[in-house]
Amino acid sequence: MKQFSLNGGEQVLLKIAGISAALLAVFSAFTFYKNNIWHPKVEIVSVDYKNGVAKILINGKPFLLKGDSSYLISYDWGIKFGYTFKGNGERIYDRIEILKRNMVHSVIKKAEGVEEMGFVGEGGDFFKNNLGFK
Repeated sequence: MKQFSLNGGEQVLLKIAGISAALLAVFSAFTFYKNNIWHPKVEIVSVDYKNGVAKILINGKPFLLKGDSSYLISYDWGIKFGYTFKGNGERIYDRIEILKRNMVHSVIKKAEGVEEMGFVGEGGDFFKNNLGFK
């Protein structure tokens, strides 16, 4: 059996490659944890559904949620106001939604006394009038 030896430069390159692989494994494990296991802690302080404003705590930090925009919390997670269409095409805010990869993951608070309408509003009139469906 032949034995071979490595010179000093090759030994250094192998050590650098080993350290790089270990760092990549740690970073990959952390990213997997943050994207698939961890979830944000959201606490609602106050909500004004009529004006679309909410004061909330995200992981202990105060945050002001406003209007139609979805806000990034951390990594793949976001938060936004959910809304329902009325028959005349207006939207009413009626819930606060937690998003994961920009899709609704959970609804954390619904407005009290607001009846959620069906997807097409009141009898489908919204789509008939505004999108040209007959």
